[in-house]
Amino acid sequence: MGILSRTQPAASHYGVAARSKILFARNVKDQLEFRPGATIIKQGDAGPGFFVLEKGSVEVFKDELMLSVLMFPGTVFGELSDILDKPRTCTIKARTPTVVTKYEVQDMESIIKEHPEIALKIFKTLANRLDRTTQKLADLSRSTMFWSEEDES
Repeated sequence: MGILSRTQPAASHYGVAARSKILFARNVKDQLEFRPGATIIKQGDAGPGFFVLEKGSVEVFKDELMLSVLMFPGTVFGELSDILDKPRTCTIKARTPTVVTKYEVQDMESIIKEHPEIALKIFKTLANRLDRTTQKLADLSRSTMFWSEEDES
């Protein structure tokens, strides 16, 4: 599976991530370590809960195409499954030796109501991803005539 070890999360200094550890203490499953290449999330799998990147970097794949690399401590990923109440939308693999904390969430709406600062972190994360995706689409459109006037009819 690629998991090196499971430990209880230690305190960190990553702003919202650190506060979320305290607020979500009852929801923390554990801290997981992954070897490079190990799958953390598999596209299509059911799975409640989201992850916070503590150390290392991960690759994001959609239909086996790598879309991006997440490398900043405190980055939240895997939240779409809980927000949309649907299976995982991407595969996430460890790029380097990676440590993540998994938060078990049974009711995302309640968590957001109880801890609006977590909602703000997720909101900003999603907005940044949308901004990057929109820029990539614009770049692709400029270079390949991705959209044509025929598509608009």
